[in-house]
Amino acid sequence: MENELALGEGAQEIIIKNEDYRETSRFCSIIGYDDVKKLFNLSLESEKPVHILLVGPPASAKTLFMLECMKLERSYFTLGSHSTKSGMIDYLFKNRPKYLIVDEIEHMPNKDQTALLSLMETGLISETKHKRTRSTQLKTWIFATSNGIEHMLTPLLSRFLVLHFKPYKLQNFQEITVHLLEREGISNEIANEVANAVWLRMKSRDIRDCIKIGHLARTKEDVGWIIETIRSYK
Repeated sequence: MENELALGEGAQEIIIKNEDYRETSRFCSIIGYDDVKKLFNLSLESEKPVHILLVGPPASAKTLFMLECMKLERSYFTLGSHSTKSGMIDYLFKNRPKYLIVDEIEHMPNKDQTALLSLMETGLISETKHKRTRSTQLKTWIFATSNGIEHMLTPLLSRFLVLHFKPYKLQNFQEITVHLLEREGISNEIANEVANAVWLRMKSRDIRDCIKIGHLARTKEDVGWIIETIRSYK
């Protein structure tokens, strides 16, 4: 597809050959990916919505971008697997969000994807219920993630600017974990311990696991105990 861009592995190897962009405060918690940050900022500053889809495995930076987008005013977050057409449309009618953030959009049923397609294509949302039709015009940006694109409707996919991410390497995982946890007041020593333990002992590549354990641990010993406790109940 013409609007797809391939991103190199981890936060440091980026194939897109653009000038070096200054990190903005909006995405300063994310290490690297300066050109992706620039694309998001260009979208946010655009007069007309430009929708962005981040595709890649769970162990990649796409979740970090969604967490930052959730901080935007008038944003609404939904999980593709938990969304319903009526629930999503009700929210759109009542709250008129400027930013719709969809995690794992590939799990959204086709009828729900069709509703998003209408919003992206025309800005129009309509619904017929109890023989009554309601409609409204919205100006909504959609930012989404997906582990793959096989289960997405082709017309919906074509409305997105699609960026492909590759998994973290250990070094990237450590740098991002330490950066995030230190911003939340967690010491460098504990942050490094969390990153290594999650990667090596939990065999997890999910930064969210690091954040949860970092919030619980007070010492390096706590990190080991928390992880062993989690593992014993799996």
